[in-house]
Amino acid sequence: MAADDRYTIPGSGGVLENKLGLTTQEGVDEAMNEAATTRWAIMVMEPIPDRLDIEYFRSIHRRLLSPVLDWAGEVRQRGDEVVAGGTGIVYARSEFFQNGLNDVFDTLATEDYLKGLGTEEFAAKLADRWGYLTTVHPFRDGNTRTQSAYVDRLATRAGHPIDWQKVDVPTLRSLRLAAVTGSERPLAQYLGSVLLEPAGPNLRDQVRSTLQFHRDLALPRESSRGIKFRLAEPLSDAPAPPEGHDGASAQP
Repeated sequence: MAADDRYTIPGSGGVLENKLGLTTQEGVDEAMNEAATTRWAIMVMEPIPDRLDIEYFRSIHRRLLSPVLDWAGEVRQRGDEVVAGGTGIVYARSEFFQNGLNDVFDTLATEDYLKGLGTEEFAAKLADRWGYLTTVHPFRDGNTRTQSAYVDRLATRAGHPIDWQKVDVPTLRSLRLAAVTGSERPLAQYLGSVLLEPAGPNLRDQVRSTLQFHRDLALPRESSRGIKFRLAEPLSDAPAPPEGHDGASAQP
């Protein structure tokens, strides 16, 4: 049984507080996956901003998970420590992670978010930056979903879209964790193998690809059966990207 913290239902053994009244973590996980899956599918149909900075990154977390979590979009605070489940790997400590978060987004900004690079160089730099972002682990939960959606937008803007149908979730996770320990080359090689030609997929294929990837993130659950977040649902509770993040897409 996991320990409770300020994000969990008191006495629940680690079940995240949520808007839906769910009392098992399995149920919360499934609801988060349903919300993130449908909302990412909508994101791929929208223009990509020119500035993919911290505020944009946080807005993705808020948008994907706000149907389930009150604190969606909020980064960890001092004392919020997180360990990679089943590995013993400790992510950046709460008193230091903000510096790391600033570093990785400052670096990406100076590189125009990896736009204009050849395939090999793009994959190598993306692996390094993604490994760093994984180490930082800015949110209490929902990091993989948010990082994957962010990387999808960054890669598409840079002209190297990812074919998520080719991505094996356990393999990607293990390679990201290897990058946390300083071994990012295997991640770079793997990412290079799942990049599409610059022309990229059509919109229908992009939506199908992202839906399949998110389905693969979740194990089959029974506890929140019946909770669905439809593609056509209103997004009034999912704030628009911050001011200055509604620039035209780099795509044709």
